[in-house]
Amino acid sequence: MRRTLRAAGCVVALVGTTLAAAPRPARATDPLPPGHWSATWQDEFDGSTLDGSKWTTWSASYSDACRGNKPDHKLEYNLPGNLSVANGRLTITARRQAHTSPGGTSYGWTSGLVATGDSCGHDPSGGAFVKKGDYIQIRTRLPGRIGMWPAFWTWNAGGNEVDVFEYHPDNPRILELTNHTGGGAADYHQTGSDVSAGWHYIGAYLGASSVDWYYDGKLLHSDGRGFDSDGAYLIVDLAVADGHYHDAPPSDVDSAQMLVDSVKVFRSS
Repeated sequence: MRRTLRAAGCVVALVGTTLAAAPRPARATDPLPPGHWSATWQDEFDGSTLDGSKWTTWSASYSDACRGNKPDHKLEYNLPGNLSVANGRLTITARRQAHTSPGGTSYGWTSGLVATGDSCGHDPSGGAFVKKGDYIQIRTRLPGRIGMWPAFWTWNAGGNEVDVFEYHPDNPRILELTNHTGGGAADYHQTGSDVSAGWHYIGAYLGASSVDWYYDGKLLHSDGRGFDSDGAYLIVDLAVADGHYHDAPPSDVDSAQMLVDSVKVFRSS
């Protein structure tokens, strides 16, 4: 998830409610692109702890001890204690909390991430590795508090990044979609409503000639460039913006949560 530019649009200050109190939504049939698809990897978070065979809490995409990345204008240091699994969902909590990294860098926020590989020697044994032709999808509820920066993306050292989405509540109806493997800049797309207001399926087809993004089963954007990569891992995270590209959290925002109901990889069958 690289640095992104502020999208044009109305800036709205959202306070938001605590998402953890919301009941688990009914699990519906996955909306998929046209064709015949089979799930090759998935996690529906049905246990009481994070499945360590599928996920790790480190990522080589974060330059400070694989947990922090201030040069990318992120305020948070990612800790496993900010992750929880219960009631069929993963909760990632960002907190205004001081923390010092092993290298001595001070942070004012903590949060969490999960990754399926390229994790600084902490790779899980059964993490997803996606390739051309795969369709990857998350069902999630995103925070509406200003300064939050949730995202779902692919990563592998060497320019293998596709941002399935990045979201900034200062532009509440917009998702940022970027194919870094095809040399593209961020594309900003209106969804028609406040993305943080409910649960949504957000996915990307990693085609050889085009990456196609879907929102609740409907095609949102096709880039015509394709997934120029030999494969990549998955990352889900809740970053906190420092104000350089998008608004930082105001003083009355001390925490926020990203909820994840499922993450799945599909292959044409």
